[in-house]
Amino acid sequence: MTASAAVTLTLAELYARQGLIGKAREIYRRLAASGDETARRRLSELPSAEGKIALLRELLMRVQERRRGH
Repeated sequence: MTASAAVTLTLAELYARQGLIGKAREIYRRLAASGDETARRRLSELPSAEGKIALLRELLMRVQERRRGH
């Protein structure tokens, strides 16, 4: 790992710790694409937003149904 990669991995870790998963994921993807195995592993460890997205879709559907009912 080069010094610039270490700084970038560090930045990605900071983003992840702050909850800025999208920014962390973007950095990890770029590093993984260039062959960085640590970035590839960390990318696979990041939490998925699928559960939150499903919840938001469900809430949106309920709101839309209530609006149609009135």
